[in-house]
Amino acid sequence: MSTTATATFARAARRGVTLIEAILFISIALGLIVGGIVFYNQANTASTTNDAARNINAMASEIRSLYNGQADFTGLDATTLINAGAVPANLVNGTTINNEFAGGSYTVGVDPANANQFFIQSNNIDTEVCARIGVFDDDTDQGVVGIGIAQMNMYSDATTVLAGANGANFTGAPNDAATKCEAADNLRITFTR
Repeated sequence: MSTTATATFARAARRGVTLIEAILFISIALGLIVGGIVFYNQANTASTTNDAARNINAMASEIRSLYNGQADFTGLDATTLINAGAVPANLVNGTTINNEFAGGSYTVGVDPANANQFFIQSNNIDTEVCARIGVFDDDTDQGVVGIGIAQMNMYSDATTVLAGANGANFTGAPNDAATKCEAADNLRITFTR
């Protein structure tokens, strides 16, 4: 074989190895990018879940404290909580309690079926966050959002809860919460004293 043919063959072989190396590099880079995006989304969901759970738990504790010694929760609404300073300051927007989700808010009030219970409802709740919050132990009434959980319901319309309508009732199981959260975006958590 001539030196020119050998040199041409060597250059061609180097180009092939270079092409394989480039494909390998691109594959690894894409894998890292996709992995980073998945990790970021999971971390963001976990952070939002923690924020929502902490805020709901804080409001529930403040409501219990405000109404301690009273016969029931009559008169409970967002304005009452805001005026009492019982809402985390970062959630207050005038007379509205914003939630962690774009355009969403919290509604608080007396349970229409039982004046000795109150509810905190979040609208526009993210499905994945809802599915994580919706898990609780029905025997101990404890969950991600705190203690004294009487029930959790999902509503497709934010105003039906105020009329006392029953929404899709959670059982507390993870798969049940995920299914119910996919169907609507208004989560109502009813608490006891």
